[in-house]
Formats: sequence, structure tokens, C-alpha cells
Amino acid sequence: MQSYLVKVNTPVVYDPDLVSAVLGDTVLPLDHADRVLAPFITIDGNIHGPTSDFLRRHCLSRPNLTSARRIASELAAWLKFLCNTCNLTAFDDHRDPVLVATEEHFARYYRQRQYGTDDQVLTSEGWSVAASAIKRFYEYMLRTHQHPTPFEIRPFTHRSGYSGTTISRYQPRRRNVGSAGTPLTPEFAELLLMGALRIDPTGRQDAYRAADRDHAILSLGLGTGLRRNNLANITTYEIAPVSALPVTTMRVADRITKGDAGGDALAFSHRLRSVHQYIAGARKDATKRNAYTPPDPLEIVDATPTSVRYVTRSTGEATSSRWSDLTDIYRRRLVNADNTSPILFLNEYTGAPLTYSSFQHAIDGARDFAREHINPDFPVNFRLHDLRHTYAVHMTIAILCGIIADQVAANRRDDWTVDHVAPAVELVKNSLGHASDASTRLYVQTAHRFLGIPIQQFIGGM
Repeated sequence: MQSYLVKVNTPVVYDPDLVSAVLGDTVLPLDHADRVLAPFITIDGNIHGPTSDFLRRHCLSRPNLTSARRIASELAAWLKFLCNTCNLTAFDDHRDPVLVATEEHFARYYRQRQYGTDDQVLTSEGWSVAASAIKRFYEYMLRTHQHPTPFEIRPFTHRSGYSGTTISRYQPRRRNVGSAGTPLTPEFAELLLMGALRIDPTGRQDAYRAADRDHAILSLGLGTGLRRNNLANITTYEIAPVSALPVTTMRVADRITKGDAGGDALAFSHRLRSVHQYIAGARKDATKRNAYTPPDPLEIVDATPTSVRYVTRSTGEATSSRWSDLTDIYRRRLVNADNTSPILFLNEYTGAPLTYSSFQHAIDGARDFAREHINPDFPVNFRLHDLRHTYAVHMTIAILCGIIADQVAANRRDDWTVDHVAPAVELVKNSLGHASDASTRLYVQTAHRFLGIPIQQFIGGM
């Protein structure tokens, strides 16, 4: 049985000066109007037409190579499965594997990715990304070539108002991950942030429009331990200023926190700098491109770090509320007077609040770049929630080493003075708002392994 080599290939920018130098002669002029930098897929060195054409069309409308490479990787995995597991022969009688695939083939792929061996199984987030890429390819084939999809696709509307499509029935299997988190050392946390910026060890930076935003997402997650729903719905008004002290506090809203367990959370001050840089730089640029017009908008009249006053544009009714009481749905209806969203993290092209799935994409892109270009030992399964695990362990070490005790008033110093890991973890649990017993055990066990690292690395002094 033949085994096919399915590979994603990265495009190379045409450089006429380089070609001229190699040839030793002036090159003929080429028309670049139709040239698109897009990844393409090959089978045994031959370009695979259907997927590569889709990727080219994708990059025409969304010129983001990082996103396109991620989609290409998922399509290549699907194509490899069809060729080498389902034995659908490539380039045979023009019956391409992706065109003859049936729902039974997709069901087998789903079972492999959910219940297969350790090197086959995807996380829930990973399967969502894979299924989305495959769905988008077949939606393109249906739209442009009237080729039927091998599975049912249904529309949906998220409670935040976002609408889209999804594959019916093949939902990711929920797993109790418990203590299977991956806290990073301070050194690896910095490598992840380099990955977000797409900077390799030589200082070379790949062109990636959302680099500053992704860097800010990861920094805020590492600095505060916020979950995805908080990261996706926190506003610029609620971000704490950068403190001269190593640790500061930031209010976490109740209604967008698991179990409504908000409150004042501890935050690493040095992690907030890139968040403020993003607000003043890349985020400001994104808001200039398009006006934000959510359904039935609520216009902000006045806002402070703790409260907001807004007017419902359709009725003129004025309302005052604490930020802690506003749900994600209301937050995404808010607009500033200049028709920009107050939500912190925005789509770099539209200026609209970032979708929930984009936060895991930010992690995936940073992690994969770190593994491929900086350090191959970076954890391959690092996920968004591991930012929270990393924060918890780092803050445990900071408390244990007296960082907070040294900066509070004398009459409160005893409250923050501990002599071993367990009570430090209990103090961190109060800041997290919620932590399972499995997570608590993880923090205690991991913190012991981090004790030999100089404390300055945890508070921004590498």
C-alpha cells in the first residue's frame, strides 16, 4: 500500500534583485497584479489543486499568512488521512480524495481525532479549529463549484449576537483536564511572548498584523490569570494602570467570571505595560478603519474604572451600571461616542470585538512559532487556560518570596507572610476567584519545581 507525503509549503516573496544577482543579468519585468502570497499543499511533490486554490482565494480576501498556514496545516492533515488511512488514491482517474470523501470518512476522522492514540488526539479547541478549516474548504467548493459537502452544515447564532455556520453532530468531546495543565517557567513565558510578536532569536520579525494584539492578550493572561470569557469582554476602562510596585490589583467583573466570582485580583505590573502599549498603538489604529455598529447599540456617556453610564440609542433611555454587573452581551453592545468598541481586544481588520475562538488562535500561533523558530522544546500542547496556570504558579512564588509582604502597609504584612507553598497557594486562590482541587494540587506541585529560579525573573527582571 502506497504512503503519500502530504506537505504544507510556505510561499517565497519574489525578489527581482536577488534573481538578477544570481543570473548575472537584468530580469524581465513580471506582472505582480495576480500574485498572492499563500501557502499551498503538495502530495509527493505535486501541487494539490483544490486545497491550494482555496488557500489562494482565502489569502486574496484575508492576507494573513499566519491564519492561512494554520488552515493549510489542518487541510493537509485531513488530506493525509484520506490518502494514507482511507486509501483514497491521489491523482487516480481525476478522483481527488477531498472530492470523493463521504460523511463516513469524516466520521472516521472525527473518531481518530477524539479517541485515537496520543499523537492523533486533538484537544477540544484543536478539534474546533480543524473542523472549522475543513468546513470552510467545503463551503468554498460548494459556493464556487457546486460540489456537495460530505457532512451537514447548519447555521447558528451565538448569545453575543455573532452568527456563523458549523458542522452538525461532530462536536468536540469534553474532557476533564484537571491537573493536566502546563505552567511555564519565566524563561518559557518570555519565549511565548516572542512567538506572539513573531520574533526569532536573531531579532528578525515576521510580518504579522495582529502581533501587538496577540502579545497583549498573552501578557494580560500571564499577568492576571483571566479566563477566556474575561479576556474577550474586558474593556479598556477596566485595565489597571502600570504600577511602580511589582504587583498591583485589578478589578475582575463578576458577571463575566465563572461562578460570578469576580473581585480584586492580584496582577503583575510588568505584564500590563504591553497591554497599555497595544491600547495606545495597534488598537487605536484598528478603530480608525471601521465604525463599530452592534445591534441596538448602547452609547457610553461617561465611564470610570468601576462604572459606566450609557444611553440606548433606539430609545434614548439612560442607564448607570457598575462594570462588575454587566454581562458579555451588554458589553458587546456598548459603543463609545466615536463609534468604537470599548472592548479591549479588537479584530485588526474590522475594529469589532475579537471572537472567542481567536484567543486560542493567538496562543496556537505564538506557541507554534516558538517551537519552530525559537526552541523546539516549548510545550506542544500549551493552551489558553495554561496562561492561568502559569500566572497562579508565578504569583505563588512571588508571595512565598515576600514580594507582596514587602510592599503592603506594616499592619497588613502578616497577612501576606508565609513560610511554605500551601498557604501561598491559598492566597492565590482568592485572587483567582475560583480554583478546583485538581488545579490547587497542580500549583503546589509545580511551585516546588520553580523555587530555584531567581525571584526577579517572575516580576520582570530577567
